[in-house]
Amino acid sequence: LLMRATAYLRRAFNHQSALRDAVSDLAASVPESHKITTLYSIAAQHPSLSKDIFKRVLSDCKVQDSKFQQTKYRHGLYEYSLLHAAQDSLRATELLPDYAKTWLRAGDSLAELRKLKESVQYYERAVLVDP
Repeated sequence: LLMRATAYLRRAFNHQSALRDAVSDLAASVPESHKITTLYSIAAQHPSLSKDIFKRVLSDCKVQDSKFQQTKYRHGLYEYSLLHAAQDSLRATELLPDYAKTWLRAGDSLAELRKLKESVQYYERAVLVDP
């Protein structure tokens, strides 16, 4: 269980890196509000261009939606890995209560899940088991 928890935690860190890249890519594809305002004012002033402008905006929205879906998918993989790492590491503490590494891994998993109070308890227990 401990080895599997460690593998899930490593996988979570890899997914976290891919998630950061996906979020950066998504953020870069979203135009600033003043650019959108400018496009709409140009379309209003030049009705002959409005059809092409709106096609371009629609196309950009589809690209952004695709990137958003990819970001959601990456986040799901990250959460899945973290939850399984926490589940396995918490179970490992029950099976191997005298092994400090199980307590450390549980603390790491909980800290990544933003369960900071709980993770501190597991870290303290690791220190008690192996000072």
